Amino acid sequence: MKDIYIFRGSPASGKGTITEAFLKEIDGKTAFLELDTFRWGFHLINRIVPDVTEDEHELAYKNYLAVLENYLSSGSYTIVTEGLFSWSSESPHGCIQDVLQLCKRYDYNAHPILLYAEYETLWQRNLSRDYSVPEEEFKSLYEHVMTERSDEELSINVGKNSIEQTVSELSSLLSN
Repeated sequence: MKDIYIFRGSPASGKGTITEAFLKEIDGKTAFLELDTFRWGFHLINRIVPDVTEDEHELAYKNYLAVLENYLSSGSYTIVTEGLFSWSSESPHGCIQDVLQLCKRYDYNAHPILLYAEYETLWQRNLSRDYSVPEEEFKSLYEHVMTERSDEELSINVGKNSIEQTVSELSSLLSN
């Protein structure tokens, strides 16, 4: 069975950092798809974040899904992906149900993973970054991700653990 690891979390939850460390744990042919690459890498040329429209976020998400489907249909990769996915709400920021449907179509074993922490913890992390998400947008994205959780996903509290501890906990949970 082919595996896909789907990380979701609000801004500053460590999605990029933790997936980078997690990728080192995977052997073999692996593809890494980061939703932000589609959201910001394609739309921010000579622009700033507030200039990107909802329609452009939606276009970026559709492009992400198309590329993901290409890798899934290939069937020869372990896939690691991450984004601001909600559990089931339709949104231009992404919905994990869309990803899970594609995984099922191509017979991939999906491992949905929620990285979470208290709002204030993540807000403080956000403020310490080179680029911090403005407060209203941060709050909206936090709510988008955290409104709904599922027993189908592994939930890992990233509030107090180091990156190494988080990856170790994740590896332990996945091996059970």
